[in-house]
Amino acid sequence: MTDLTLMERVEAILVNHGIVPQTEGDDLTSYISCGVVACKLRISPIDRMLRGLISFPVFVPEHYRLAMAETLCRMNFCLYSGAMELDWADGELRFRNALPLIDSVPAEEQLEWLVFWSWGFAKRYCMALLEVAVGACEPEVAVAKIEAEGVQLLLEERRE
Repeated sequence: MTDLTLMERVEAILVNHGIVPQTEGDDLTSYISCGVVACKLRISPIDRMLRGLISFPVFVPEHYRLAMAETLCRMNFCLYSGAMELDWADGELRFRNALPLIDSVPAEEQLEWLVFWSWGFAKRYCMALLEVAVGACEPEVAVAKIEAEGVQLLLEERRE
């Protein structure tokens, strides 16, 4: 059996989880479910990094961009990896994360973490992003609702 390249390994991980990616240059892309919307996942080898980028199909109207910036600050505050981003020029929303590839070959667990932790974060906060993007909720309330759901799940797990 021949050794797989990094991107072939990532592709195999995706396929093993039922995701069939497309190849775009050096990148792998696929649409993924983030709750009520389909987001685009892009995995790219770039500058000795393996970058994961999840683009939301939401372009925040100009008059809600300040509220969205506050929402992203609240979401990003306690993150230990990755960040939500807002393109101020057109309102595009995306989550980016990366895995350094400086002097070692990443383990399968690291590759899975990059993809699935990022996807889980994007999926978890998607409704808050949508509510703020359409003016249905204030940033503090939108994020608090999502985070309260997480606390409730933890409490339920402890009771079991």
